[in-house]
Amino acid sequence: MAFNKDEMHAPTWMDQTFFERVLKHSEKDPAVTVSALKIVPGSNAGDHYASIIFRAAVSYQSRGKSHDASLIVKTVPAEEGMKKELLKNGMLFETETLMYSTVLPEMYRLMKAAGDETELGPSTSEPHWVMVFSDLSVRGYTVKSSQMDLTEAKMMYAKLGRWHAASAYLADSMPVLKTLDKGLGTMDLREFKPMWTSFIITLSKVCRTWPGFESYGDKLEQISEAIFDKLRIIYTLDETTRYHVLNHGDLHSKNCMYKIVEGKTEDILLLDYQICMWGTPAIDLIYSMYNAVDYETRNSHRDELIKFYYDEYVAALNRFGYLKKIPTLVDLHVEITKCGHLESFLICTFLPMMMVMMEEGVPQPPPNAEDEGFEFDFGNESKMTELIKHNLRNPRCEEAMKKYLPMLLYKGLLDV
Repeated sequence: MAFNKDEMHAPTWMDQTFFERVLKHSEKDPAVTVSALKIVPGSNAGDHYASIIFRAAVSYQSRGKSHDASLIVKTVPAEEGMKKELLKNGMLFETETLMYSTVLPEMYRLMKAAGDETELGPSTSEPHWVMVFSDLSVRGYTVKSSQMDLTEAKMMYAKLGRWHAASAYLADSMPVLKTLDKGLGTMDLREFKPMWTSFIITLSKVCRTWPGFESYGDKLEQISEAIFDKLRIIYTLDETTRYHVLNHGDLHSKNCMYKIVEGKTEDILLLDYQICMWGTPAIDLIYSMYNAVDYETRNSHRDELIKFYYDEYVAALNRFGYLKKIPTLVDLHVEITKCGHLESFLICTFLPMMMVMMEEGVPQPPPNAEDEGFEFDFGNESKMTELIKHNLRNPRCEEAMKKYLPMLLYKGLLDV
């Protein structure tokens, strides 16, 4: 197994003193002392695009007793590259800090008061530009490379429905929720826009090699730049509608952890709250439908899953004692239709990456990667173009493109 190169060596400040400070805070014991510490990479190559993650095994003494803890440390990268550039102004970490320190505790308090003990995601010991989490692997949670089947998708949408409902209920008492406005379509995209544009252009060229799909090449070329204006509109708050929630913003299958027992998923936790934003719930539903839910489930159960999510959302609002008018299922479908160009964008850019498992898509690491670390450069446009070409040659990915492109055409979503 290979790891990201920038996670092979922990920064010098991540030492015994650092973990003593963290544990003194979480244990509420100023006398905590760390006796042993081992730090290893916390994720596999290609598992995430922003931040760096380490796993720390810590032995410590507190109140006269010995303890062992496994902790996950998430921080900003020190090495030059796309990750550091993306995080240089701290905006993503500021959003995640607010989520862990203020928003999620209030959501949990609200749900618990309504008799709902649902766990949405991990807890953090000390939210800041460095975040220290409990290691969910100790509790049997793991990541997986494939997207979600129907059972897993319902687990995810049950939690998303409660998340959205809690945010709607808390919006008036927590006005800070409405200040979160840096979503995928409104954040600074200078680091990603050239790559995504090249994905669409690459797909346009590949379409010209598929009999019967030659005409899609021109359509895709025309939207390769203009689609970003459509995204900006979708991600900008529409004051004419009252159907607003706090979106997770990046709900894909690798931003979840799964508790799998004897081959069956029993629970799913939502991770990574860096681009949460206030807006239409259609953003999370469309984004997750393509980036979290697998091809067969999406095609056969899309409307069922939307209805399932909506029922969870309404049930949670009722448990909370929500007194305002609750949007109808028709209202939700109207929102999804209005945000249709997000589907165009995701199908042409993210979906080829999500459908082909990382082990198949990303070039294999060199033999010495275990020792030196391996990182596929997601900021290298030419490498990414070759990767998207590789993925579009995958039979399942080609099948999906040939199914979804006509759908987009007939809905007017390849027009700008």
